[in-house]
Amino acid sequence: MVEVPVDVPAPTDRHGGRKESPGEPTGAAHGESDDTRADHDSADPGGLGLSADAGETGAAGGEGPEGAALAMVQRCAWTLVWVAALGSALGYWGSWSAGLWAAILAPVLVVAALAGIIALWTVRAPLSRAMQWAGMVMSLVTVAITQGTFIHLRHFYSTDSAAFNQVATRLFLDGRNPYTSSMAAATTYLHPPWAFWTYQVDGIHTARISYPAGSFLLEAPFMALGLHHMVTDWVDLGAWLVTAVLLFVMFPSYLRWLAPTLLMTGVFVGAFANGGTDALFVPFLVVAVWRWDRFPGRAVSWLPAWVGPVSLGIACSVKQTPWFCLPFLLVGVAAEARRSGRRPGRTALAYGVWVVGSFLAINLAFIIWSPSAWLRGSFLPMFQPLVADGQGIVTLALHGLTGGVILAWLSVAAVLVFVALLAAFAWWEPRMKRVWLFLVPVVLFLPDRSLANYLLDLVPAALVAALSVSTTTGARSQQSPGTRRWLPRLTVAVPAAAAVVVLVAAFSSAPLTITVDRYQAGGVATVDGGLRYVEVDVSVHNGTDGPLLPRFMVAAGGGHPTGFWRAMVVGGISPVPGGATTRFVLVPTRYTSAPNQGDRWLVEAYTTGPDALSTSSLQYWKPGTVQH
Repeated sequence: MVEVPVDVPAPTDRHGGRKESPGEPTGAAHGESDDTRADHDSADPGGLGLSADAGETGAAGGEGPEGAALAMVQRCAWTLVWVAALGSALGYWGSWSAGLWAAILAPVLVVAALAGIIALWTVRAPLSRAMQWAGMVMSLVTVAITQGTFIHLRHFYSTDSAAFNQVATRLFLDGRNPYTSSMAAATTYLHPPWAFWTYQVDGIHTARISYPAGSFLLEAPFMALGLHHMVTDWVDLGAWLVTAVLLFVMFPSYLRWLAPTLLMTGVFVGAFANGGTDALFVPFLVVAVWRWDRFPGRAVSWLPAWVGPVSLGIACSVKQTPWFCLPFLLVGVAAEARRSGRRPGRTALAYGVWVVGSFLAINLAFIIWSPSAWLRGSFLPMFQPLVADGQGIVTLALHGLTGGVILAWLSVAAVLVFVALLAAFAWWEPRMKRVWLFLVPVVLFLPDRSLANYLLDLVPAALVAALSVSTTTGARSQQSPGTRRWLPRLTVAVPAAAAVVVLVAAFSSAPLTITVDRYQAGGVATVDGGLRYVEVDVSVHNGTDGPLLPRFMVAAGGGHPTGFWRAMVVGGISPVPGGATTRFVLVPTRYTSAPNQGDRWLVEAYTTGPDALSTSSLQYWKPGTVQH
């Protein structure tokens, strides 16, 4: 197996050139300007010790056994790209009913993919630039046709955020402020609407735009030009295709197969073409982190230095997720400036001004139009208590393992971990400059809403950042000469340890104890289920000193919450007094299928003051059960 080292000396070191002194960035030892350094680095992206064009003629890094082996690895990787295109083409066969054009395109795509696989193993230069572009174009065409057809055939979105973006865009083009208008019109784009709402712990669902203005402004030109059907999905698909092209261009030649591989990966294309609105910020974030450590120099000689921070500002104008990248980039830019003899504070300030300026260029009109409405909308995910959801650590409570959780404390733990990671990056930036963006999802894993897209959608940008930054030879940390050795470790360990303590307290402090007394179902039991909920009787004990008003949901498989149930008091009073117990009969407000035979389910109760989730223990649905 051939290993490609990450931190090896640059080619000039290995071939007898002057070695760079410790702490100098690539090219500094030779007296190169920033523009010259950028062009020099393009020959060895990321300082990986391989030429950017390595492998284009078949032998990466030379003609020896290792080069031939690496070339074979690349050929196999490109084979997988063509196989993925073939798989998508075969799956597209089922779309023939969309029209005659679909029936024709399906076999054409299959033949093209087969031809690509054959060519890859027969042509004299299988890793040439032409063959790489052929694989990339095939991937782009395949995704555009298959996913475009699916969008064409759809009439409903799969997320409320996608529906909100289309409604907000229409409102804006009609001259109305989306931040002061209701998103009630989104119900026409969701089926059934209640299955896709974002619910709040106070028992209602979010009906306001909850993102910065870029989320709908970037869609406005397309709608103004006449696109009206599933606008959000079309724009998001286009953004993902653009991202793939950027990845292909930014990755070194021997890793370009990663771009079409990511493009066709189900967790990305399946989401970004089907309601995953994060796709819109991804291309801007990719540009922002490409060779970020060169600022205020240019990433390449023809690209102005301000493009990176301006792209970050635009990304931050679409969603809140890129906001977590800004502190790291400010710290990183300052550290790089200090190491190269520039003023770190002034450099970081200049970077921040570009970011804030581009952010305000998109949002300022709406801030002036209605400051309070813009603030409520743009910061809603951070300050409006929402029901727990996602694949993060909150699943311990959602799946009945801890009995509940104090929701706000999870956010506190996330902030503490963020502080710990940022401190570590500040102290050890040379060692962490490749990996920091892979660590940001660790922060997003901890809050009460940690959806899968929060954990996945930074990966393309993280790869670009890791592969494009320069190698800093000999630099170990950012400690001043008088800094005590234990101080950096302490500034990281204290917030990290505090986060652990907060997490333990959060999962052990659920305010209510819920017991399922009985349940009743209707319908006819079949092998696949066939039953529906009629009612669930629960006893709720309040373990706090003050009264609490529980609002109930029943979780029975699936992932997204589907709405609150109506609660009727049959014993005691509501709100439940501190230290008291109240019995409720819970009735679904709409048809709700019972679990499949042998599945587990549970009752959830949300309260405010504190904002918390309490759950019953896991309940077992016995085969054929109608009443228990």
